[in-house]
Amino acid sequence: MTNKQSIDYRYLFGPVPSRRLGKSLGVDLVPHKTCTLNCIYCECGRTTHLTLKKDVYISIDQIKKELADFLSHDPKLDFITFSGGGEPTLNSGLGEIVHYLKSEYPKYKVALLTNGTLLHLSEIRKQVLDVDLIIASLDAASKKNFDEINRPHPGLNLSKIIEGLITFKEDFRHLFWVEIFLVPGVNDHEDELSKLKQVLDLIHPDSVHLNTLDRPGAESWVVPAEKKSLAKIAKYLHHADMIRAHPVEQKDHLCEGGLYERLLSTIRRRPCTGEDISQILGVQLHDVIDRLDALKKDGAIKKIVMPRGVFYTIRG
Repeated sequence: MTNKQSIDYRYLFGPVPSRRLGKSLGVDLVPHKTCTLNCIYCECGRTTHLTLKKDVYISIDQIKKELADFLSHDPKLDFITFSGGGEPTLNSGLGEIVHYLKSEYPKYKVALLTNGTLLHLSEIRKQVLDVDLIIASLDAASKKNFDEINRPHPGLNLSKIIEGLITFKEDFRHLFWVEIFLVPGVNDHEDELSKLKQVLDLIHPDSVHLNTLDRPGAESWVVPAEKKSLAKIAKYLHHADMIRAHPVEQKDHLCEGGLYERLLSTIRRRPCTGEDISQILGVQLHDVIDRLDALKKDGAIKKIVMPRGVFYTIRG
């Protein structure tokens, strides 16, 4: 079935073939790179608006309008996921959107990808208690490595963040996963891993996931961890899962018209290979490559070679 949108989506993207969430419809709640952290590995690039201010950065009514239009076609989705190019919990209307989805579209599961920095705030915790799955990041248990990897807003305190994760897990009745992004030479040594393990023992997440560089990161010196190292660390950290690609059947969805705009919108959120875009947009690979080549020739995008292949990203 081909879904035909009746409005232009500014804040919805995908559905994306997620490595953990299957077919996931993304929802952006903040302007691009509005975040509490400026992580060295971020696939969305460097943070341009480093803030702790909670606000209605994007119209809640407009997001509801886009969701209603998209979901009116009764699409097959595994999750509707709050993610994108910034920290979703900064949007003070997050709880209202969660309630809207749960009351109007209860058949769909809702996920939240968060850096976890604001879960120490009771008002934030209350907003997301009805979310089906929360994946929170925790890349370091020591201030030194937290500062080096995540480059936080100066108002953040690592101890308070960890306390927030512990408290939230005690109250949360759905799935809660913790993701650790490994940066070789920074947080993959014995001392840091031991501290992370101690913190995980206090949080008691339902699952621990290890991630490493797959797409171009914010800083060019960040490299992927080796497979053997990942496997060894995964075993040490309570047999953590290593994030792998999730095979998704390619179907035509939202691929009619405006393909150039969809390509740019997809790449603007994160660097992608031609194969990634083909799966996300449900467009044949040769058509994607033809249009990517045209955009590159026009100077709109550029190529970056990575171990997984050639990635396309917006030319900055």
